[in-house]
Amino acid sequence: MATSDKTGEALRKFEEALLTLEAQAQEPESRMARDSLLLRYVYTFEMCWQCMHQLLVARGADDTPRVAFSVLAVAFKLGWIPDAGLWKQLREARNGVSHSYDEEMAIRLAATVRSLALPEFQRLRLLLREQAA
Repeated sequence: MATSDKTGEALRKFEEALLTLEAQAQEPESRMARDSLLLRYVYTFEMCWQCMHQLLVARGADDTPRVAFSVLAVAFKLGWIPDAGLWKQLREARNGVSHSYDEEMAIRLAATVRSLALPEFQRLRLLLREQAA
């Protein structure tokens, strides 16, 4: 599939967001660094599922609603997401960051971002590049 302008732009935004998340994950732990990591996680998560949505549209799946839950369900069916439970956890972590702030929760979420989300986003970066080619 040739990359459309919209698909290429969606992939570029996801990759740029991921680069900022990767860089922030290398920073020494502090409250400010953790807050920045969590913010970057939220927008990397958003850019990731929106990139998947754009790839689905480019493949002809125009009927996939433009909401994360629906896009992730279709991506799971296509095998882009091999572990639906992991993505449920990542989505809940995104929601946890977005809707409340608690220091203990932030520490747990930052650990989840480093140990689970970052490797998954890196895996998806490669897969989505292949899908867009």
